[in-house]
Amino acid sequence: MDNNSFLEPGPKTKANDIMNTYPETTDYFVKLGICGCEQEGPFNKSPMVKSLEEIAHDKNIPVEDILEKIKKIIED
Repeated sequence: MDNNSFLEPGPKTKANDIMNTYPETTDYFVKLGICGCEQEGPFNKSPMVKSLEEIAHDKNIPVEDILEKIKKIIED
C-alpha cells in the first residue's frame, strides 16, 4: 500500500472513499458498473456515495465477495 492515509474497507464504506484512498480499485468499480458520472435521479444516491453494502444489494453480489476482491487489489 503506497497511500499515506489508511482506510480499512468494510460493508459501510462508501465507494468514493475507497477509490479516493485506493485509486487502483477504480477499474474494479468500473467493471461493476460504478463510476462518478452516474446519477440515479434527483432523490436517489449516486452509486459513488453508496456503501459497499448498498452496491452489493443493487448488483445482487454478496458484499463479502466485493470486499474480498477490493482487499486483494489493495494488497497486490
